[in-house]
Amino acid sequence: MWKRLAWWWKIIKQYLSNCSIHGVRYLVDNRLSYPERLFWLISCILCWYGCVYMIVNVLRNYIYSPVAVTVETTYVDWETPFPAIVFCVSNTKTMKKDYFKRNPGMFSNYSNPNLLRATPEELLSAYDKMRYPCMDLLADCTWNNIKFNCCSEFQELRKTGVGYCLGMNTYHLGDNSVRYFINRTVKYGDLIIDVHMAAKSKTFLLTAFSVHVFNNLQMPTFKNLEKDEIHMKAGRTTRIEFTMYDTFNGAGVENVAVGYRDCRFRHEKRRDSMFTVYSSDTCYLQLIIERMLELCGCVNFYYSVPRGARVCNGTEMLCIIANKAEITAQSIEGEEECLPNCDGTSLTINRWEPHEYDSPGRSYSRLHFTLLSHPTVRYRRYVVNDVLDVIVSVGSAVGLFMGASIMSIFEIPYWLFIRRDKIA
Repeated sequence: MWKRLAWWWKIIKQYLSNCSIHGVRYLVDNRLSYPERLFWLISCILCWYGCVYMIVNVLRNYIYSPVAVTVETTYVDWETPFPAIVFCVSNTKTMKKDYFKRNPGMFSNYSNPNLLRATPEELLSAYDKMRYPCMDLLADCTWNNIKFNCCSEFQELRKTGVGYCLGMNTYHLGDNSVRYFINRTVKYGDLIIDVHMAAKSKTFLLTAFSVHVFNNLQMPTFKNLEKDEIHMKAGRTTRIEFTMYDTFNGAGVENVAVGYRDCRFRHEKRRDSMFTVYSSDTCYLQLIIERMLELCGCVNFYYSVPRGARVCNGTEMLCIIANKAEITAQSIEGEEECLPNCDGTSLTINRWEPHEYDSPGRSYSRLHFTLLSHPTVRYRRYVVNDVLDVIVSVGSAVGLFMGASIMSIFEIPYWLFIRRDKIA
């Protein structure tokens, strides 16, 4: 046993006497006194501690603070998407008469005993009556003085609890559905939409119809149904002015783990997500639907229904309403947090009261969405320390405190295993 330990000590001593790490050869130099060896031992320990301390700090910053956000003003070559425009129908005369006076997607109390006898099919049929034909709703659309087909751009969005919604220029209709941008050639954004206000639909449009301006990843939900609503009047123009601040991600941000960058890209969907695009809104909607299934075993007919689940009947809707607080809670212990989006625009919107305009007639209402100024500021998320920065920082610390390099690693097997035959 002691002979074997003595043999290994000779091997280690030979390595320490010949390796390129500074200071360690003095620890085994028989020509030095013990006080001198103690001096070098203390010196080596202090240097090794400093080296480890610096490396730990570098790795901690790399893991826990990998990205940062800065402001850019080099706006000449930017391309910023125009906001998404969304029209929503939240209720109908049939719905108000037979079931709910207010939007049932907002989990409002029921107001008609007929609801208790309603089947899921009857509730879905009532919802289908909100599907107002696009051709009967939108008359003309103009983008920067160029007309386009309104109904080729405005498509139906998935049910989100708001009602029947048509949207344009949003990623929730597909990756190729965002086609309107502001760049160096399109220096301003001006979108004009004329809405039919015929006698048969005028009252309905003024009471159950809402207009929203979102960034391209937002969805209409019960949280923003009333907050972002834009009102219309027949024969008048409602002017909506806004400014935009885009968020851009530098190279390497996507390679950082989601938990450390604290955001998700639109293709980074939650597991078993019903939606094709991730956003904080779709994540929240997914949680709401999952909570409805967990608490009541069914889903409100104003929301999308996952595969294998079913729509609530009238009696089960009372369970949904009774558990409103638990269903709509922003966060529940143990649930996955809905992280914000890594990209997307921030909007500042000004609404003007409807005013007179030269219209084809009193049966139209005009919506004028206009960008006040070309974006001159945007936020850029970038990687503070990439892998190369970490390697350089670690190598600098090892070289500064220990005088070691990559070649020092190869000395370990060389002196411990290959040169054993040279041991006296």
